[in-house]
Amino acid sequence: MRKSIFYIGLIAALVATGASCKKKEETTKPSLTGLTIKADNKTFMPEGTVVRVNANVSDVAASDNSDAEKIGELGLVYYVTGGQRDTVTRDARKMNPEYIFETGTPGNYTLTCYVFAINDKYYSTSTSFSFTVVDPTSALSDIPPSNPIVINDNLYNSFTTNGLTWMGDNLFGTETGNNYQNSDVLSSVFGKYYTWEEAQEACPEGWHLPSADEFDTCLGEKAGDLMVDASFIDKKMWEYWPQVKITNLKSFNALPVGYQDYTDEENPEEGYLKYACFWTSDEAGEMGVFRYIYCEDEDIKKGQGSKTTLGMSVRCVKISD
Repeated sequence: MRKSIFYIGLIAALVATGASCKKKEETTKPSLTGLTIKADNKTFMPEGTVVRVNANVSDVAASDNSDAEKIGELGLVYYVTGGQRDTVTRDARKMNPEYIFETGTPGNYTLTCYVFAINDKYYSTSTSFSFTVVDPTSALSDIPPSNPIVINDNLYNSFTTNGLTWMGDNLFGTETGNNYQNSDVLSSVFGKYYTWEEAQEACPEGWHLPSADEFDTCLGEKAGDLMVDASFIDKKMWEYWPQVKITNLKSFNALPVGYQDYTDEENPEEGYLKYACFWTSDEAGEMGVFRYIYCEDEDIKKGQGSKTTLGMSVRCVKISD
């Protein structure tokens, strides 16, 4: 008798479970896919930059291969970090206006585009891109001013050692050289990147590119003596490693802005937040000689690289007055 009751209960449970699964399957909606957006802006931009965004809804489809007629009209929504959602149209297939956003205060932003089905029979889809608004006068913090000097209308820190005056910031403001991620707003923040050949002519009149001997004699061997514990838009640039003591004893203000490899035309940036690399005037055959700092190593390192396909930072020096 008890077995009969058990079997009847088990069958009832299975029937109920099947009904539950069937109901769940019936309420599951397919998803929209295939949304892309186009924005002709750089990753880093100054305040007041107008960001223009176009959503490509022509490739939006459904995960269950529904045709466009079944999906019906599409709504288009934009959302920017710190702002409100802005529904720009409820018939995106027929009318897909450009979305315009004017950048505000410095900081990190994410712009997200959502597309949803008006009939609510499909899960929405979204895509986004991130960008940083930069005020070059305040983007870097925790760099103590040191003997400021004006060179060709550009302001630099400076320091003097062993009879030489050094720039305390990376060279910028020149016709040659490249900016980080091709963003002009970062020129005075990170300095520019130069090939070894460009570096030979980049220093202002009265200044010169230091030789390897001048670099080693004046700046020593300890990486921490050159590294500054600076922040870029309130985020520390040098990663903490217990074996590296950051003192910036020399007032050199080395930042981990990496280097550029021009054999990769689309993404030349390498080593950001890991390396600081500086050309010297020396050469070794077909290679240029440089000095570099790696975030995990306590010593200043020596290297050689292509004179034409590597972009590195430049510090200029002159005989002290």
